[in-house]
Amino acid sequence: MMSGFRVFQFTQVYIYAIALLGLNILTGYNGQISLGHGAFYAIGAYTTAIMIDKWNIGYGWTIPTAGILCLVIGFLFGRPALRLEGLYLALATFSLALAVPQILKYFEHWTGGSQGIVLSKPKAPWRLPLSEDQWLYFLTLVILVVLFLLARNLLKSRTGRAIVAIRDNHIAAEAMGINSALYKSVVFGVSAAYTGVAGALSGIAIAFVAPDSFNIFLSITLLTGIVIGGLATISGAIFGAL
Repeated sequence: MMSGFRVFQFTQVYIYAIALLGLNILTGYNGQISLGHGAFYAIGAYTTAIMIDKWNIGYGWTIPTAGILCLVIGFLFGRPALRLEGLYLALATFSLALAVPQILKYFEHWTGGSQGIVLSKPKAPWRLPLSEDQWLYFLTLVILVVLFLLARNLLKSRTGRAIVAIRDNHIAAEAMGINSALYKSVVFGVSAAYTGVAGALSGIAIAFVAPDSFNIFLSITLLTGIVIGGLATISGAIFGAL
């Protein structure tokens, strides 16, 4: 088995791959540029951290909860924001990435302010002979595979073809009866959900969350990752995460 540090590194690669896959669905397949996905990464991480630290809820429940919360927030944010396009949408999402860390610092009672929240890594269940890092490695890998399969099925479906049609020519897509505003909002929500799950896993794997960990450079890093890995390619998320 790999060393503990190497296992942790690969776990982080898988986590970033999940986030990049979500962003690639939005940017690569739907043509919407986002500079704000670091905000959803932060929301996912803090959702998990608060549920574990404040409410003593098992981490297995916090990961899907983080994804669902980010799905709802992404959809609601997408409804007005996705009336914008190109640079204007990028600026709107950029403002979200700037605002969320400051909001997290403001609600100090829940978030720990600038000091953040310290967590404990979960132990392997069912008495499996695995360390905490090894268990998180396999857990993250399984979640990554499941989300990749869901993304592939989505993009190969009729909905996926509509998403790509909107990217290629939204006027022609609307002429064919595709509700581009609704599809864009749903895609934004799904993309945010993927990123939120990645953030939740990151918080658990690192066992610490703090607002300054989710600054604007995280959003830029994610966008750079999908460009390097390849836009509109599912496998590109892995290469970008490396």
